[in-house]
Amino acid sequence: MKKNNVIVIGSGISGLLSALALSREGKKVVILEKESYIGGVCRSYDVSDYRVDTGPHAITRLENGPLKELMDRYFNRVPQFIPFGKYYVKIGSEIKPFPWSINAWLTFGLLPMTDRLLLMRALFNILYLKNAGKDFSNISLSEILPHKVSMTTRRFLDWLCYFMVGTSIENAPISRFVDNKTHHPRTIPYVGKLYDLFITEGATDQGYPKGGLQSIVSSIVESFPKDSVEIKTNEPVKKIECSERVEGVITSEDSYDCDTVVYSGFSSDLPCLIDGLPVAYTQNLTSIKRVNSLTIWLGLTKKLFNNYGSEIWVDSDPYAWVVPTSNYDSSLAPKGNQLVGFAFTLPGEYNASTIRNKAFQTIVDNMPDIEKHIDMIHYQELIPEKASWGINCGFGDVRTPIKNLYCVGTDTTKRSAGVNRSAYSVLKFLDIIKSDGNL
Repeated sequence: MKKNNVIVIGSGISGLLSALALSREGKKVVILEKESYIGGVCRSYDVSDYRVDTGPHAITRLENGPLKELMDRYFNRVPQFIPFGKYYVKIGSEIKPFPWSINAWLTFGLLPMTDRLLLMRALFNILYLKNAGKDFSNISLSEILPHKVSMTTRRFLDWLCYFMVGTSIENAPISRFVDNKTHHPRTIPYVGKLYDLFITEGATDQGYPKGGLQSIVSSIVESFPKDSVEIKTNEPVKKIECSERVEGVITSEDSYDCDTVVYSGFSSDLPCLIDGLPVAYTQNLTSIKRVNSLTIWLGLTKKLFNNYGSEIWVDSDPYAWVVPTSNYDSSLAPKGNQLVGFAFTLPGEYNASTIRNKAFQTIVDNMPDIEKHIDMIHYQELIPEKASWGINCGFGDVRTPIKNLYCVGTDTTKRSAGVNRSAYSVLKFLDIIKSDGNL
C-alpha cells in the first residue's frame, strides 16, 4: 500500500484549489472523486450546440480578493475574465441599474422614496452599532427593517438575502451584510456589503470567465506540477480511518494510507465517514442547512437580452437572477443565438417537477414572447452553497477534532459566496496547515 502525502476528497473548486496549492508547495496529492467528472458545481458542459455552466456565476473581487490571491500564487495560466457589467433590477415592466452609490440609491425610482430614506437611516444605525461592538450574528435583517417599508422594498431585500445568504430576510443575519472586504487598518470596521450597496461605485471588480466556468477548472489542472497530482474519478469514499489522527481513506475501489486528508465534501456528511466524532461537533454538522437552487438554461434564436450585465427579477416567484452568458462569450451559443441562465433559489423541500414548471412559467410571465424563440431548454438542480449563512443554522470549520484532517468548501467559512467563499476557505486552510507544521 503506497503512502501518500495528502488525500483530497472531492474535486470541486475547493478541492482542486487545495490540491493545486499543496502540490505547488511540494506535496504529492491524490484526489478522490465519486463522480465521473471533476469541478463539482464549478464546471461547464455541452447541451446540444450550447456550452452551459453549472448555474450562472459572477466571479467577484478579482482585483484583490481570495481567488486573485490564489491565482497569483499558484496558477501557471490565469483564466481571462470579461468585465461582468451592470446589475439591473426588474420590478414590474421597469428595469433600472442597481443603485450602488448614494446618489443612485436616492434616485432609484423602482422603490418608494420614503423607503429609500428609511433604509439609509437604518444602514447608518447599523454601522454605528457595529463600530460600538454590537454583535449582529443572531439579529436578522428583518428585525432592523423599518416597519413602514412597502412590500416591494421588502421583496427587493428578500431577494438579496436569498442570493447572498441562501435564506429569507427573516433568517439572514445582519453580520452577513457587513462582511468586511479588507483588513486594511484604515478601513471602517465591518463595512462590507450594505456599505458597498450605497457608498461604492459598484461591481467594478467582477468578471465572467471567457470559455465558461470550465476555463477556471482547466487553468487549475494545467497548473498542477508534473507527476504531483493524481485524480481518481468514479471512486466514492466509504470511510476515513482515524485514531488520534487521520490514518487513511477507504474507497469503493481501494484503500490509501496518508499523512493528511483534506475533505471538500459536505461537512454534514462527515459523521457518516468517521466513527466516534465528538457529540457536540456532530450535532453542529447535522444542523447545517444546504442551499438549493434551480437553473433553467434557455438557448434562444433571437437576442432578447441586450444589456451588458445580469438582471435581478424581484417580482418573479421564485426569485430569479438572469445572466445572458453568451453576451460575454459568443462562442457559448450557435452564431446568432443567445444563451441565458435563469437561477432560482428553492425552499428546503420541494417537488422537482412542480418547481420546474413554476420557474419556467415565471420566465414566460415576465417575457411573454420568449417561448417562440426557445431553441434549447436545460434544467439543473444544484447546491451552490453547502451551508446557508442563516440564524440558528450550523456551520462547519476548516479545523476538525481529528489531527491532520481538514475541511474546505463553502460550509467551512462565513465569508463572501460561491467561488470566493471556496477560495477564502482554502486560504484559511493553508494558514492553519502551516501553523500546524504540516506545510
